[in-house]
Amino acid sequence: MSRFLPVSNGRLFVAFDEHHRIHEFTYPHVGKENHAGPSGFRNGILVDGVFRWVTSTDLVSHRYKNRSLTGQVVFGWKTPRHLELVFEDWVDLDCDVFFRNVTIRNREESPLSCTLFFHQDFMIQYSDFGDTAVYLPKADALLHYKDDRYFLVALADEGHGQARMHAFACGKRHGDKEGTWRDAEDGELGGNPISQGAVDSIFSVKLMVDPGRELAFTIMTVCGTSRETVFDTLARVRKKTARVSRRQSEGFWNFWIDSHSIPLGMLSEKARALYEKSLLLLRTHWDDNGAVMAAIDSESLSFSRDTYAYLWPRDAAMMAYALDLAGFGDFTRKFYRLLPSLLSPQGFLHHKYHPTLSIGSSWHPSGISGAPLYPIQIDETALPIWALFEHFDRYRDLDTLRPIYHHFVLPAARFLTGFRDPKTGLPLPSYDLWEERAGVGTHSAASVYAGLLAASRFAKGFGDAREEEDFRVAAHEVRQGILNHLYDPKKEVFYRALVLSPDGNLVPDPTPDSSMAALFQFGVLSPQDARMVRTMDWLERCLWVPGPVGGIARYEKDPYYSQDSSVPGNPWVISTLWLLQWKILTSPSPVRDKGVQRMIDWTVEKGGTSGMLPEQVHPATGARLSVSPLAWSHAEWVIALSMLSKRESAGPHPWDDPL
Repeated sequence: MSRFLPVSNGRLFVAFDEHHRIHEFTYPHVGKENHAGPSGFRNGILVDGVFRWVTSTDLVSHRYKNRSLTGQVVFGWKTPRHLELVFEDWVDLDCDVFFRNVTIRNREESPLSCTLFFHQDFMIQYSDFGDTAVYLPKADALLHYKDDRYFLVALADEGHGQARMHAFACGKRHGDKEGTWRDAEDGELGGNPISQGAVDSIFSVKLMVDPGRELAFTIMTVCGTSRETVFDTLARVRKKTARVSRRQSEGFWNFWIDSHSIPLGMLSEKARALYEKSLLLLRTHWDDNGAVMAAIDSESLSFSRDTYAYLWPRDAAMMAYALDLAGFGDFTRKFYRLLPSLLSPQGFLHHKYHPTLSIGSSWHPSGISGAPLYPIQIDETALPIWALFEHFDRYRDLDTLRPIYHHFVLPAARFLTGFRDPKTGLPLPSYDLWEERAGVGTHSAASVYAGLLAASRFAKGFGDAREEEDFRVAAHEVRQGILNHLYDPKKEVFYRALVLSPDGNLVPDPTPDSSMAALFQFGVLSPQDARMVRTMDWLERCLWVPGPVGGIARYEKDPYYSQDSSVPGNPWVISTLWLLQWKILTSPSPVRDKGVQRMIDWTVEKGGTSGMLPEQVHPATGARLSVSPLAWSHAEWVIALSMLSKRESAGPHPWDDPL
């Protein structure tokens, strides 16, 4: 389950599979609705009477070009002719248009005649019911539409003059009909001008390329909510030209990255490149309305009939925190401004939200025997408060934050204060960050401590003395509860959680779990506290995956996508990066620390040539598992390198040996 090189403008989002077929085409929100059908948008080529679909076996390279959100993918063949096919993909900054510049390079000493085929597998608004595909000769374009969703596919009116739609077909793809892509395999297209129902379309471009030369043309997919809109947009972008659109896009993204660069000269070029790609990846998962998507990879539908294309408040808080560390506070405010509108009447944030901000799907029962009172993960209410204060501490944008304080921080912190056990001081049971167990998790409790402490600091700044005291005392009681009830004095490490037993009692869960890193991440203990050191050393011993793949498992005996009982679980990127962050904070010289360098190299390797960090990888092969890219993985990489940069700039810690 992998997607590569996503491109977006905050409304239109496009991503590709390993064969460079479009599989995510979401509009008018990032992550929703996905209009790409299950087979993807295929690309084919006919040379010397031999037809082939472009697949990953022909892949030469794939990367973002020039530190921008222009994906560049190169395919190459030596038989029957020596040639290269290059795709450069981007989304216009201002108009909802997906551009694809296609270049064919003739490496032979004789002329090359070839025909390229481009398939559209639109399944508009997640459904193949009632779509229409039609060829419009006046515009020399293919139009797919249903209701108020219109997608116009045309060639840019520029270039060398040869690139026109040579042939086309609109057809069915249901029952015994697989679609018009099958029509291409004999090198000819039937020319059917219109089809309705479950439909797709395809067109071809025929070129003659001189020896040792190349030819290029650009395809545009214009998105809109009416027929008039897409034609108006088509006229505008043809006047603007694709060349100008790409220059503006690449210039903007270069400017965006350079505007807040951090000193990473001590790192390898690959590590620095992954940092920049991570910034771009985080940006692509942000909708214009402020909603932040965890991942946009519809392949997960085959696993659960649901996707990761939701706003999880926890994931979003970590993504916003990462971009805040990188200097993009003006951008992250979009998310923070959403928080008051997402808050429930009780004062908590729900499990997750759609890109349209309605409440998302869930699997958390509540209010029944053995289940928590509310179907929530308490860290998802606490961490946005913490991230918001970290944002304010850097940017001091008081006027922006004042209404968020009154309409989100205060009611959410009051809920956190009241949602606690008066005997232990700990939060009442909710679901853990892994969304699997009901109880009082160490990660959850540490998050609540951080959220309440941040709320107390906000209240002090706004002159709310009573609230400041209430939140500060509650935070102190949560911390004491963690130290008194979530610490195993015999093993001298922390429990993962107090979990709900069948009889409704809370019992310790001693499972090694990487999320215990929250204790230093959110300030319950300093990184060098003896209890923290023992716990992190223990987690590394228990959860490091043996063998050449390495990495840290999420927790011991993790079953998610795992079938190998000989390892603690599949290596997770965020789990490995949490250990990296701890080593950065505790090493006397992290840049020269072999353990730090090992995990930096591990992360770069898992990103591959495209720089897409997955959720987890196979413990034996290193293959990507679950969704990829996962935005949280990229956020933790940005956080880790920001920590490293800060450590190197600050010099030795007070507890470091200066010798």
